Amino acid sequence: MAELCPNSQTDEQIVKKRRISDTNSDDPTSRFPDHVLHLIFSYLKSQDLFTVRLVSKNWHRNTPSYFPLEFEESNTPNTPSNVIQESHNKFLEWIRSSLETCQSELKKAEKRIIRVQFERHENINDLLELINEIDFHEVYLRFGCFNYWIPFIFQSKCLRVVHLTRGGIDKHLFSDETNFVCLEEVELDSVNLSGETLSKFISKCPNIRELKLVNCMVLRSVVLPKVDRLKKLYVQLVGSYPSITDVQVIAPSLQVFHFVQFNRCNVAVNMDIRACRMLREFHLECPTFPVGFDHEHFISDFPHLENLILGPCETSKRVKISSPSLRKLTLMFTQLYNYNYSRKSVVSVPNLCSFQYVGRTFKSSLAPSETRKLLKTIGISLVPHVEKINRAWFLQLRSHLTKLNNRIGLALTIRDQTSFSALGKRGHKLWSISIGRIPTQVVPHIGHLKLDIRFKVPEESHGCLLKYIIDNLLWMSHPNVLTLSMPTSFAAFALGICNEFLISRREDNCCADTQNKCWRHFLKDFKVRELVTNEKEETKKFNFIFTWQL
Repeated sequence: MAELCPNSQTDEQIVKKRRISDTNSDDPTSRFPDHVLHLIFSYLKSQDLFTVRLVSKNWHRNTPSYFPLEFEESNTPNTPSNVIQESHNKFLEWIRSSLETCQSELKKAEKRIIRVQFERHENINDLLELINEIDFHEVYLRFGCFNYWIPFIFQSKCLRVVHLTRGGIDKHLFSDETNFVCLEEVELDSVNLSGETLSKFISKCPNIRELKLVNCMVLRSVVLPKVDRLKKLYVQLVGSYPSITDVQVIAPSLQVFHFVQFNRCNVAVNMDIRACRMLREFHLECPTFPVGFDHEHFISDFPHLENLILGPCETSKRVKISSPSLRKLTLMFTQLYNYNYSRKSVVSVPNLCSFQYVGRTFKSSLAPSETRKLLKTIGISLVPHVEKINRAWFLQLRSHLTKLNNRIGLALTIRDQTSFSALGKRGHKLWSISIGRIPTQVVPHIGHLKLDIRFKVPEESHGCLLKYIIDNLLWMSHPNVLTLSMPTSFAAFALGICNEFLISRREDNCCADTQNKCWRHFLKDFKVRELVTNEKEETKKFNFIFTWQL
């Protein structure tokens, strides 16, 4: 074999060529030098490195070494205070001894990670000083109470990730000239800090790329005047907390921005993110449409936006969504404009590839127009009030669906939102199957129906509702597949109802004596398949696959 090799190739080149040929040709990284692949993996967090090592031998060999330390303090309820304090002291001593024992392994590791969950905050300042002396790359701290104020922010020379849960941060921690140059990711979950403190903190992180704020109770404003490297920003405030009223972000490199706020105060937030012109994903979920956006040109300031999620954003003015770059659009319980204002479509996105709608009812004016070329299927998920489901509700839904030219994937989620005992054993008085009624024109675009039942304890009224919904859905359309999802405790009951209901076609209890035939007479055959059984979440899925007569 050596005689066949060109003389110009050295032994090292031959070995390298054989190694490349032995690797998977589908893996583009197989041609990378080891030091390049190692450098790429060095930017990953510890939680991703473990998965990377399992991909291939080449990746395993070039994955940076990492050494994680994890400590979790737990307390048993109704334990005497002196016993709890003694257990807490032992927990702190355990961490100290572990750090001293693992010094050699920590020095050898290319990534050092520590996770500590405290239940008490007494005497932990000295321990935090000890942790600060070790150059950790990632620090995850979870404190047991909200009124503990963190004495300092870690100043490790290689610290890249900081996650803090509970506790408080005071603005005096940032009064000196110290900067956190290496810090790239910060997550603050249920941390007490003001908007001024947040602005000072982030201003000292010139290389921060990801910032996540979750349920920071006293936070009223998010003002980030100059964050040139920031790529991802997540702000979430859900619960009985005061509202965030001011959001001002100047981040020319920002690509992902999520703002989710739901609380008792229906206050419109003042939002200015016009400087974030590289934004590609925008998730806006709040009760009231923010102040600062132009209703007629809502996303015109973001020429690269590809994914938009909106809901409910109530406003009395019509909000027009128009963008040539938008590819994915999701509207959730939206109240973008007053329905009496106009019946014309508010969505004009010519290059849209995915449209999802979630709400109580559906209006055709919320569907995108002029997108038939790229948008193949429109996904509509409805969560109606059970007591409002009647024949008029289905007729109104059908009238809007017939105005759409795209394929439709229709999903209904039925929750136990009302007292069925108050409705009676037969449920609503209108939940009765009409025999020989005048058939409606079938909506031809519905290919897949999904019915998600959230009832756990079967009742007779549930069976009436289930049959009534299926009957109206099949009168309205002839789908290829009907998928039923339900808890395990409800599955046997629902499956029995469906089998009896579907098999009873062309019987005396059908519409044999009437002139107008029901959908059963167009049904040629159907199959039932159990798709998923998840015992942990107690859910089952059945597929009814239909064959219709032409």
